[in-house]
Amino acid sequence: MLSKWLLMLCGLAAANAQAQANAQAQANAQAQADAQAQERLFQAGLIQVGDVHSAPTPPVAGVAAVYLSITNHGAKADSLMSLASPIAEKVEIHSSTTTQGVMQMRRVEALECPPGVTVKVQPGGMHIMLINLKHPLVAGSTFPLSLKFRDAGMLVVQVSVKPLE
Repeated sequence: MLSKWLLMLCGLAAANAQAQANAQAQANAQAQADAQAQERLFQAGLIQVGDVHSAPTPPVAGVAAVYLSITNHGAKADSLMSLASPIAEKVEIHSSTTTQGVMQMRRVEALECPPGVTVKVQPGGMHIMLINLKHPLVAGSTFPLSLKFRDAGMLVVQVSVKPLE
């Protein structure tokens, strides 16, 4: 009887140790992910840009989209005025709208960045179009994208090419 009780106690202790090890591994993985996310933040003045990514493209694609978030930590509005990248002939800001069931994209002259707000440039809304790509976008690669803000000035970010989630 005592040996059964000892075996059960040892089993509980081992399960508890495994649970603690799993929790620690999960905490370490989250810390690493947070550190990697922090590394992908780019800053010019009081403007911070993060989560900069694009999806891989087929070999014959002529266009691609870039998504990111822009946080204005300042007390006054700023605007994203223009963009450029060596991998495309043109880079434009577009908005997507659905009118009578038809999705339409329109070029936008500037993207407003209100103070204290994070603007999400994401699928189905505002996005950045790379037009006349010079080569396909391959998963795991990166490329530079220059963003010119009215007040914060020029900021060069690295776009990570990864499958969209």
